[in-house]
Amino acid sequence: MNRFFYVAAACALGATASASDLNLRIESGGLTAVTVSPGQVVSYDVVGELTDSLNEGLALFSIDLGIPGAMLTPAGAPTTATMMNFDRPLGLTNPAGFGGTQSGSTLRQVGGMQNTLKNGFAPIPNGPVITGVAQLGAPETLVSGQAIMPTVHGTYTLSASNVLANIIRQGETGSPSWMADSAGLGSMTPLTVTVESLSASASSVSLSAGGVVNFTLDGGAASASQLYLLLGSASGTAPGVAVDGLTLDLVFDAYLSYTLTHANTAPYANTLGALDGVGMGSASLTVPPASDPSLAGAVVNHAFLVLNGGVVTLTSNPTSLTLLP
Repeated sequence: MNRFFYVAAACALGATASASDLNLRIESGGLTAVTVSPGQVVSYDVVGELTDSLNEGLALFSIDLGIPGAMLTPAGAPTTATMMNFDRPLGLTNPAGFGGTQSGSTLRQVGGMQNTLKNGFAPIPNGPVITGVAQLGAPETLVSGQAIMPTVHGTYTLSASNVLANIIRQGETGSPSWMADSAGLGSMTPLTVTVESLSASASSVSLSAGGVVNFTLDGGAASASQLYLLLGSASGTAPGVAVDGLTLDLVFDAYLSYTLTHANTAPYANTLGALDGVGMGSASLTVPPASDPSLAGAVVNHAFLVLNGGVVTLTSNPTSLTLLP
């Protein structure tokens, strides 16, 4: 499979000297760091931009995309007039197609090559060459696709590797063909995706003034209508409690035992219930004014678990709450 693009690249090159570099940035909705629900599908774009103007733009690019712990589906076919010239039949691609070959959580050889050879003896490629693609000051969305995130909370990184790129040599007119040079890899900014299922309205609360902390539970669509239980611990998050092959990131102590046996009991509300039709739920903790000042400085951690048929199917990330004077 790698042989295909390297042969194509060699055929397109007029020289092997390195010229411009290709900067790559992977983003979702314009951001390089996003927080999502368990199991959510995340759309991404790979944006490329050359580091100088001493060229006539991209002639070819091929990248591997990977996000360990999550799943990539083959990238979408180009939809813009510019990028369609890198896809068959106008351009030339990996035999599996522009969207790459799926290999576990990795997509290999995503991308394609413009018809810089001015092919006229085979059915494809048969398109014209478009100059100025991804030139300095004009970043281009090279690839768009989707990643399916896991239900396990944590941070996942979508990045590119094995980058291969050619650029059209400056001053080329396409007569008799478009001479190209290899491009190096410049900067590579990955996309960081945090899977988070529990958030709190505050990270601290005053014992003297009191206050209400609201918890938002997001188990994802796969947890819709299932039972949830929010628990707390005053002893930290590690090593956690093993439950049905998962880990609840709370240390078992007297406080956790209390929240387990006193669900939906003041100062808590709605700590036990059913998530709604899209897997959402809410709970709260009310700290009364003039609470025991000796608790100042204590940190209480919270996390929830989801049960289906008595089996824990999801454990959330923990949140921390500091008790202030």
